Amino acid sequence: MISIAEVVVTRPRAGQAVVGLIGEHDLATRAVLSELLASLIGENDLDLIVVDLSDAEFIDSSVLHNLVVADRLTRERGLRLRVRLGTAESVNRVLEISGLLEHLDCETGHDEPDRHDPPSSGSRP
Repeated sequence: MISIAEVVVTRPRAGQAVVGLIGEHDLATRAVLSELLASLIGENDLDLIVVDLSDAEFIDSSVLHNLVVADRLTRERGLRLRVRLGTAESVNRVLEISGLLEHLDCETGHDEPDRHDPPSSGSRP
C-alpha cells in the first residue's frame, strides 16, 4: 500500500487556521510541517491554530516534536494551539504513550475550531 502524506491549511474563520495532516507523517515531512507551523505562529492575525490529525494514518516522534515546539511558541505569543484527534489507533497511541494527550489542548472529531470555550482537555492554562 502506498500512502501519500499531505498537509492542507484551511482558514474556517477569521483568526483561525487548521493544519490538516493526511496520510503518514514522519521525518520525511518534518521540515515542511515545522516551517508551516512557524509561519502560521508568526502571523499577526491568528489567535488559534488547530493541528487536525483526524485524517492522519501514522505520526512519529518528529511530528510530536513539532507539536511540542508549536505549543511552546503559541503560548509565548499568547496564541492557542489545539490538536484534533481522529480514529487512527496508531496516532492516538503515540500521543498517549508520549504523555502529550495530557499536555496539549486536544479535541476529538471534526468539531468546529472556532469555539471560544476553555480548552477541551489537557493541562494548558
